[in-house]
Amino acid sequence: MKKRELADRILSMLSTREWDELKKGTAHVPVSAYNREVLVRLAETADELTGETDGKRADQIADRVRRYLIEVWPEEPDAHKYVVASCLILTLLEEKPMHPPESVKYHAEVREGKAYYYCPARLPDGPVCALCLALPWEELEVRRQDAIRRTGETYGALSATVQKEILEAGFGESGVVPVRLLRFHREVRQCCEENRCGAYNTSWACPPAVGTLEECRERTERFAYLQLFSQAFLLEDSMDFDGMKRAMKEFKATVARLGKRMKSILPEARILSNESCGRCASCTWPDRPCRFPEELYHSLEGYGFNVSELAGQAGIRYMNGPSTVTFLGAVLYGRSEE
Repeated sequence: MKKRELADRILSMLSTREWDELKKGTAHVPVSAYNREVLVRLAETADELTGETDGKRADQIADRVRRYLIEVWPEEPDAHKYVVASCLILTLLEEKPMHPPESVKYHAEVREGKAYYYCPARLPDGPVCALCLALPWEELEVRRQDAIRRTGETYGALSATVQKEILEAGFGESGVVPVRLLRFHREVRQCCEENRCGAYNTSWACPPAVGTLEECRERTERFAYLQLFSQAFLLEDSMDFDGMKRAMKEFKATVARLGKRMKSILPEARILSNESCGRCASCTWPDRPCRFPEELYHSLEGYGFNVSELAGQAGIRYMNGPSTVTFLGAVLYGRSEE
């Protein structure tokens, strides 16, 4: 079945009056804000849908969701079709989980342009969850434990601990590079000094605030390992600049979460992050000290690292396919003499 065919079937589930009420927010039956957003989005974008979907699965989802709602929400039978429609849109047209992200803390990984969602509320034998696109949380745990085990076998228990913290903070991939193998590129630092990203001399996280390239190298070489990590995000398309900004904000929040975890177990470790800081609307550099020095993470690029080269050394993806953006950071840890 073509996605557009399923979209037409879903659109026909509601009358013209009901679609108008949804768009105005005046529906005469209870519709959650999340479901309303999903439905209105389909009404506005149905003409743009391409590709195939699973018609048999659509029938299974619709049947199971209806039967489930009859049992748990019998007092609002007129609202059931709105929920059924939302579940079909999310799972088969948008290829997302059924549940609102704010109510269930998914872990999402983007691999080669496709999102894989892991859901802690997934019930494999449940009435509806068994048909949700999201994967069981246990599968994510198996992937994480396998990655931690392999890291420990190669680089030791300390690296395995850092890997565990990185993955549990919410990052998708991570890989270790011994500091002795790192290269510090003067031409990358030159790009900073040419202000190609617009952050030079504007932030405590970027040059010249982070020091000279030689000072950055000396600071780095006090450690034994650099463990690179990444977080990938889906975009509407390659020109989705608003999506890129939202993704960067989420990435920085995940870096901050990792920073708090690392301080409790390995306070001497240093975290580096993609690009500038962005925490404050206006940085205090160079007139006053950083407002949040405990949450200041220097720029990877400012240290002269070629991020795509680092990704290759660490064995993780630098890019994750079309209509995605991937951000990277790193943890420096372990004594250099080790």
